Amino acid sequence: MKCWICGEEDAATREHLAKASDLKALFGKPTQRHPLYFHAADRPGMPRRRNIRVGSLKSDTLKFAHRICLTCNSSRTQPYDYAWELCSGELRAAVPRLLTRGTFRANWLFPYSSRRAMRYVHLYFTKLFGCMVVEGNVPIDTGPFSEAVMSRRPHPHLYLAFGHLPLNGVIAGGSDIHTAKVEGKIVAASWLYTVGDLTVNVMYALPGEHPHGLDVAWHPHNGSQRLHFTRFG
Repeated sequence: MKCWICGEEDAATREHLAKASDLKALFGKPTQRHPLYFHAADRPGMPRRRNIRVGSLKSDTLKFAHRICLTCNSSRTQPYDYAWELCSGELRAAVPRLLTRGTFRANWLFPYSSRRAMRYVHLYFTKLFGCMVVEGNVPIDTGPFSEAVMSRRPHPHLYLAFGHLPLNGVIAGGSDIHTAKVEGKIVAASWLYTVGDLTVNVMYALPGEHPHGLDVAWHPHNGSQRLHFTRFG
């Protein structure tokens, strides 16, 4: 099987469902003696997956079932991963202040080359959302996702909204993709990625569609001077 991103190399590696650096920041390094516990919602035709002990951040339990190639999972997307790692750490550390202010500036996160760095954050979630589409067999064309990741240009219909979603316990991971259809075609979709107190609402919206939350969402074409930080839920 070829990698869904590049379509050229053999798909031989697996992407983390939640970034390994996010898991490490929240939970440290799990061991067999002090494990993490993995839980996935029940789905028709899928085995029950509740409270699975995980003793290493490299465990396949923490990764997508499908595979991508080594190049796309390392050198090609490493700048995107690194941009999100920095963004995630800074935003999580400042959640109470950001909720009070309601906005933040990209150049606070990235003092140098802020537009490029934020575009890389956008591309990190482009890769992850594409993996979610492939994993769930969601009928959304992955071609524009692949093109964006490969070309380092933003996906034209993918938006990010940053904020806080109150949850019970310390959690890292993502929701299912929720979709909206018109005449049987998916025209909008959303997916939540949470790491501790920080949640990113990743929204896919075709031209002319305005799903709930899009008014506070950000796209690289909007510039990077000031972004919303929202109370979700």
